[in-house]
Amino acid sequence: MNRIVIHYSEIALKGKNRRHFEDALLRHVREALAGLVREVRKRQGRLVCRPEEDADPQQVCEILSRIPGIVNFSLGHSAPKEIDAIGGRAVNLLAGRDFTTFGVKTKRTDKEFPLTSEEISRAVGGAVLRGLEGKKVDLKAPDLWLYIELTGKEATLFTDKFAGPGGLPVGSCGRVMVSLSGGIDSPVAAYMLMKRGCRAIFGHIRNETQFTGGVTDKIEKLVDVLTRYQLHSTLYQVPFGELQRHIIAFVPADYRMIIYRRCMMRILNRLAEQEGAKAIVTGDAVGQVASQTLDNLHCIQSASHLPVLSPLVGMNKDETIAIARQIGTYEHSILPYPDCCSFMIAPHPETRGVLEMVERCEANITGLEELLQQAVAAAEAKEFPT
Repeated sequence: MNRIVIHYSEIALKGKNRRHFEDALLRHVREALAGLVREVRKRQGRLVCRPEEDADPQQVCEILSRIPGIVNFSLGHSAPKEIDAIGGRAVNLLAGRDFTTFGVKTKRTDKEFPLTSEEISRAVGGAVLRGLEGKKVDLKAPDLWLYIELTGKEATLFTDKFAGPGGLPVGSCGRVMVSLSGGIDSPVAAYMLMKRGCRAIFGHIRNETQFTGGVTDKIEKLVDVLTRYQLHSTLYQVPFGELQRHIIAFVPADYRMIIYRRCMMRILNRLAEQEGAKAIVTGDAVGQVASQTLDNLHCIQSASHLPVLSPLVGMNKDETIAIARQIGTYEHSILPYPDCCSFMIAPHPETRGVLEMVERCEANITGLEELLQQAVAAAEAKEFPT
């Protein structure tokens, strides 16, 4: 390996804004591969990296497979942009590989090159047939595909394409404040917004009625995993003890969950303002639990002046679990923890909340605004990686 070719798809459709997204991906790749590559450059609709001689291919693959904006990438070898040199490099690259049939696919972004893409593929295929015994061409279902890309002053050859997350590079679409509960759903929701180019700031509303040491450890582990996808994260942990006690004292049991979630929305909105975030992200899915009926979601989200984004809203639980396993959060999410939501659920919670009733309940809570201010002021911030 002496070249790494990185492809993107959606970024290429951005028209006049394309450079903004390409530059965001370029910066992310440079930082993520620091110490593993000598340079990363834009090359006609792709990024091309020159790796260090001792760069570990497996480590490179693990890192690139987590970077939003990358649709696929390949570890390849360069050759001078001359047909004989390309053919010779192809023979060297495929020698020792276990295959019988092969095909060649060429992309020629340099239209001044004297041969067309199809002519290059035929010429290189002929070189392979002459240089390696017992090989046959199969352009429908070969044992191996050889890919050739002509960009800049060189050609790059590779045989394998590795999948990336796709989407848009982190930070290219602004910041969002993620309500991180510690369950399966909210970390997946955060990941989904990262793939849409958003940098996630995390807010966890901490239940202080029970021992919180294990919960803090769990939340930090989740953020640590998610930071692999965006490289830097901020986590706010907000004490909720006083608000819990006042909600329990002044709100009927069947409405406590809705009031809690509205208080959470207000806290997250204030943290979002501090961080310049433009939306709140939740792991809600319609009908999954009592707080996620359409009536209750209306009551809860009306407390937010920022847009509330719920990327899992139409997903089944098994679909969410599959993504959680894929991104590495599942094992941490299933650890038991005493979250505020489960603590405050009544035996028969209200599933058809009425906003007017909710607002009357809130009006009964003594000093609600001051309690919210105190909770935000007491929030503990931690940066990742630590």
